[in-house]
Amino acid sequence: MGPPTLVQTLLAEAESHLGHAPVTRVHIRVGALSNISPTSLQRHFTNAVAGSHLDGAELVFHVDTDPLSADALAVRVVGVDRST
Repeated sequence: MGPPTLVQTLLAEAESHLGHAPVTRVHIRVGALSNISPTSLQRHFTNAVAGSHLDGAELVFHVDTDPLSADALAVRVVGVDRST
């Protein structure tokens, strides 16, 4: 799954965590073997969220370094922070 498709999946996951409150941060766990560049993911995310509830949200990457982890190949939203 390339970055644009992955970003659409992550957007859907992040939006499922929120109501209509603006989001300040989206926490993404990146598996050790996922072969995803946080820089590339950030660029695609910024373009994809323009005009949405996620516009302006910061991506916070939690990079797992354990190649034997059950989530070593995964990239997923693990949480969102909303503005109060």
